[in-house]
Amino acid sequence: MSGDPGMKWRFLIVEDKEDFVRQLREIVPECVDPPDSADMDVCTTFDQAADRLKSERFDLLILDLKDDSDETLEADANPAGLKVFEALKKTRFVPIVFYTALAHKVRAEQTSFVRVVEKTESITRVKEEVRRVLATGLPALSREVEEAQRSYMWDFVTTHWKEFTTGRDQADVAYLLARRLAIVLERLAAKLAQAVGERAGGEAEQKAHPMMMYLTPPLGPHRLAGDILRERQGGVDHYWLVLTPSCDFAQGKVKHAVLAKCDRLTEQAEYASWSANAANPSNTARENLVKVIVDNRKGQHERFKFLPGTFFLPDLLIDFQQLRSVGVESLDAFVPVAALDSPFAESVLARFARYFGRLGTPDLDGSLVLNRLQASLNQSSATASPSAS
Repeated sequence: MSGDPGMKWRFLIVEDKEDFVRQLREIVPECVDPPDSADMDVCTTFDQAADRLKSERFDLLILDLKDDSDETLEADANPAGLKVFEALKKTRFVPIVFYTALAHKVRAEQTSFVRVVEKTESITRVKEEVRRVLATGLPALSREVEEAQRSYMWDFVTTHWKEFTTGRDQADVAYLLARRLAIVLERLAAKLAQAVGERAGGEAEQKAHPMMMYLTPPLGPHRLAGDILRERQGGVDHYWLVLTPSCDFAQGKVKHAVLAKCDRLTEQAEYASWSANAANPSNTARENLVKVIVDNRKGQHERFKFLPGTFFLPDLLIDFQQLRSVGVESLDAFVPVAALDSPFAESVLARFARYFGRLGTPDLDGSLVLNRLQASLNQSSATASPSAS
């Protein structure tokens, strides 16, 4: 029985000097671990590379910035390789390792998916940067998303296309595909997050990751219920959650939007009590903070809703008692940071409705009920005693 065939990666090298091409050809197979393998195609001109990137799929691009035909490049001019990079960003997502003598021209572009290696450095640095890019998991995720779309279109849509007899039925396919891809993406993201967590020494838990709650940037063109807005006053960022129903925005019915204040978790008394001795907190301090985080604050569990922090958002606590009405035209002064995704947005709105829609009633006197039950029980016992004797 054969083992895992692994993934076959495809790299495009844009380099006109044969010595560098030879060195790259030697190290490319070492950029991945078995059973994966890697092949490389070579373009010696930037025009050729631009054409191939438009029509073919590659997993990674190793890109020079300047060739021998560009000997008169001025210090402040953009080299031809940078133009290829800008064109690529408008076409498709492909991670890049710049391997160039003009590294200073692209240092500012460097991210986890855009790496820069100066040609005076060892060729092994290219291998290290390629492995670093692949280790993010995003190139593999991109591959799997395309595969999910391909298999669905061929295995389901083309097979059942004749069953979609009307234009309306055929339009349904668009929604089916979008929903299926959304679910596939969610599962792949969970898989990737678990892999990254394991590499970082974390524990994979079968619970919602904080990022599952948010969409960023928020969807436009108008505001939606569940949008999280940032307002800067006196050099301090303040956060607000939109409570006005999304349909009112879509239908142009909103003159004043209702916002709920989102206070920072670090400003809460429970956090202060816990952080005062975070290395060895008391059980009470820890339990009280946990109750705030899991939306069960003592005596006020419906009033507050916790929003976990991410790289674009601090840990926040929505307070449904701190409401604000803002003219819809004034919303432009707020910066939309993120939006709560479904079903979290609906859950927050339902919580708000419960909090303000609750009815206050006097507490039932339980002792009266208990006394009546006791009296009834005594009477039954007294009635049954003569017949028993």
